[in-house]
Amino acid sequence: MGVLYLMSPGSSAKKVGPRIVVEKNSEVVGRLPVRSLDGVVVGRNSDLTTNAVFELLDLKIPICYIDDFGKIAGILCNEKQSSARFFRQSEIFQKPEKQVEFSREIIREKIRNQRNLLKRYGKTSDKEKLDGIAKKLAHTLESLKNLQTTEEIRGAEGIASKNYFGAFPLLIASPDIKWKGRSQHPAKDPINSLLNYAYAFLEREVRISAAIYGMEARIGFFHSNNGRKDSLIFDLMEFFRQPVADRFVLSLLNKKMIHPENFQKNSEDCKLNFEGRNIFCTRYEEYMSKEYKEYDGKNPREMINERVKKFSEYLNR
Repeated sequence: MGVLYLMSPGSSAKKVGPRIVVEKNSEVVGRLPVRSLDGVVVGRNSDLTTNAVFELLDLKIPICYIDDFGKIAGILCNEKQSSARFFRQSEIFQKPEKQVEFSREIIREKIRNQRNLLKRYGKTSDKEKLDGIAKKLAHTLESLKNLQTTEEIRGAEGIASKNYFGAFPLLIASPDIKWKGRSQHPAKDPINSLLNYAYAFLEREVRISAAIYGMEARIGFFHSNNGRKDSLIFDLMEFFRQPVADRFVLSLLNKKMIHPENFQKNSEDCKLNFEGRNIFCTRYEEYMSKEYKEYDGKNPREMINERVKKFSEYLNR
């Protein structure tokens, strides 16, 4: 089982019998049993035939379309939304005290994950400085229990993230790629470009899991429900940014799997080039398929599915 990436310009895939045939510039480069796929990711300059789309949807295999920055343009998924969960999420959203409860749960786990990642790197990096930042995170974590509004919790999350990203220079061993602080959209440097790309891939994983468990993506608790974004997806992503996305990006950098020449930069933004995207996708699938003791012997994708399922059950208490 795995994910098929159609990212190269001129690449295409079509259904031929029980298989997906992959071509590059009209030459066949691979044949895969449709049922062996967990998902398909399609880039801007690639093509997936309509016949293949219908077969994948019939088998409940999600299709994700992404742009050159890794940002999701859309997802096709034969999802089953649960009306019971929809009404439950709506009910919680209309009760401020419940919103605060769920928001506190989400950010409590996020800050714990931030501290755990710093502790992990404290074994090889500047332990004293990382311990100092971890203590600041512990203080913010302790303060959550006294916060009474979602806005206050958002403020605490902002403080924690500022301290956490302040530790990044201590976590990156690559001498060729330097951390210059968090710049989200657009990314101004290679590390921020990698983080944005990894978060976009994480969003795909979370969207698929949320669809599997019939959750309403538009009704979240911590992130603003303003109609411009699917708030629940961004809520759920907070559980996995550090243990999945950040850990993967740091691994790419510290194991020197990616280099400055794998990026293209102009006065406005920085993004992975074609070769860089290929490296990212290949390493990402290796990472997401590997089992880790930190995830109780599961791979990251299994861990994400299990945690999203647990949260969906938490909604229905």
